[in-house]
Amino acid sequence: MKDLDLTLDYMENARFNYVYGAAVARMEEPMFTTVEKLCISMIYHKFVLRNGPRTRYMTVAQLSGFIRMMFKITDPLINQRIVKVVSQDESCVHPKFHPDRHCTLKSFMKMFTIYFSNDLEKRMQFVFSVYDEEEVGYLNRECVMRYIETFFMGDDEDELFEMRADMLELLFQKFDLDKDLVITFDEYCEVVRKQPELLEFLGTIYPSQYDLDVVGLCCNLQLG
Repeated sequence: MKDLDLTLDYMENARFNYVYGAAVARMEEPMFTTVEKLCISMIYHKFVLRNGPRTRYMTVAQLSGFIRMMFKITDPLINQRIVKVVSQDESCVHPKFHPDRHCTLKSFMKMFTIYFSNDLEKRMQFVFSVYDEEEVGYLNRECVMRYIETFFMGDDEDELFEMRADMLELLFQKFDLDKDLVITFDEYCEVVRKQPELLEFLGTIYPSQYDLDVVGLCCNLQLG
């Protein structure tokens, strides 16, 4: 596509088409049209350009900043976990790619697919994978408590301890259906299917609809 971004000169637009055109054509993302995928790719390209003319990838620090500024996910722990889950791309074997430092275009596109999907099953899978810090398929009491600690703030340590302990017990009564002291993905899904409002029970992962609309407008996404 010629001159997709008028802030770039002819050579930069040509370079964009050369680098990303074929990759976009191969992407199987039915949610977005080819033009929309090109627009998302251009945003990715702008981040890459800031890292120097010879770089290939967006950094995880840039991805974290994008999620914080555009999706308003400001909690450090959750932001870090989202970056970790989103940036995983086992298909990338390029020698200059480092999974702990870089985010590929494929991962960046995956993030948009995740955030703009209304499919509850896909949302549950993503949310649980973010909460599951150890990537073991379940949440134990220590893991849940790390998120609960951010729920209550104050100077009275005894009161904070009691409130956090009460919340921990309340959540396990709700989600630990077989009372084995862990919350499995299946248990989480069973509860959330009945009460979708509990999807993000350990902290906000999805932005508000208003913020999604703003991101969609900035990215030229024509989503109904």
